[in-house]
Amino acid sequence: MKQFLASTIVNGNEIKLVKEHNGYFIHWGEQGNVKTVKEILTPTGRKPSQSTAHKRFLEAVEASKYLTFSKL
Repeated sequence: MKQFLASTIVNGNEIKLVKEHNGYFIHWGEQGNVKTVKEILTPTGRKPSQSTAHKRFLEAVEASKYLTFSKL
């Protein structure tokens, strides 16, 4: 079951933090259109805690201020 935890739109990019099957994912894309899904993992390949997932989401939001999805 997908659980949308956070979503924001920056410079026409939509970034969502999603919890699915006990894992966290960032959905990237243009507004209303998901282009790619990135699983959030620790450097050792484990699933992160919820606070770490939120930090990665905020990092993605910060990065989207400087990049548009078409440039990724």
